[in-house]
Amino acid sequence: MIPRTVAVVGGGTIASSLTLALARHGVRVRLVPGNLAGAGAGAGAPDRPADLAVLAVPPSRVATVLADCRRLGVAEAYTDTTGVDVAAERDSADGHAAGSADGTDGTDSADATDSDDSDYLAGHPLTDFTGPDASAGLFEGRPWVLAPGPATSRETLNRVLGLTALCGAVPVVMDHASHDAAMARTAHAPRLLAALLAARFHPPRPHLMRLTEPDLCGLLRPADLDPELWGDLLRGNAAAVAAVLREVSADLDVLLAALEGVDSPDAAQREQSGKQLAHLLEQGRDGYAAVAAHHDGRAGGAR
Repeated sequence: MIPRTVAVVGGGTIASSLTLALARHGVRVRLVPGNLAGAGAGAGAPDRPADLAVLAVPPSRVATVLADCRRLGVAEAYTDTTGVDVAAERDSADGHAAGSADGTDGTDSADATDSDDSDYLAGHPLTDFTGPDASAGLFEGRPWVLAPGPATSRETLNRVLGLTALCGAVPVVMDHASHDAAMARTAHAPRLLAALLAARFHPPRPHLMRLTEPDLCGLLRPADLDPELWGDLLRGNAAAVAAVLREVSADLDVLLAALEGVDSPDAAQREQSGKQLAHLLEQGRDGYAAVAAHHDGRAGGAR
């Protein structure tokens, strides 16, 4: 089903690009502010629900904003742009609220969410954006992950598939755990590692900067991120990111031992360490070759 009316909830590059992409196809787009928690009953409610609402808000706010939108009757079906497992987020929020020390009963707008999530499907467009400029073509040819929950209805799935078609994206259906593990390996951990390397250049030292080359900027470019946004993303996917970093940590241990061993006075140790060093470099080269072959002729990047 191709949605003819879409509510875009929130702001930023994703929301603006969605609006432009949908407008090209004559879809009626209604912009809804992301902060709806204080709205009274019926405040901001549309005359009739949109076919679909897209929640372009930070991961930690998806569950709350979804509850508010349902309360206001914003749309008949909902998706988001971060691939959040909204049931898990809601459970986490409820548990935190219930365990708070302020003596409240933990009831908030997220608690009001209907436990029937048939009208919701987690989505995550993997975009190439590197700045604030919106573009109607931002999603064209790019993967758009769809992670339906056990309660997601076929009608909701079809509406979100219609959205991806309008945006020219390539839908990829997977479960939440697979999505989180993939994002940890392809986007989250690489940016964290780039941030750690980039931190070696702060504070700046003029004699060191004179020796840097443009290739270094490309290597460290993933570290140029919004700490608030990425802190939110990493909190939502901490376990999967930690699993990848543990793998990297194990390789770092081997690498450190190899680097120390190549200077050993023992010839056998030097030979063994040299082989370990070569093996790690070969693995890196082969991994890069696999990614480069997949993206041959294409620019790649995921948020």
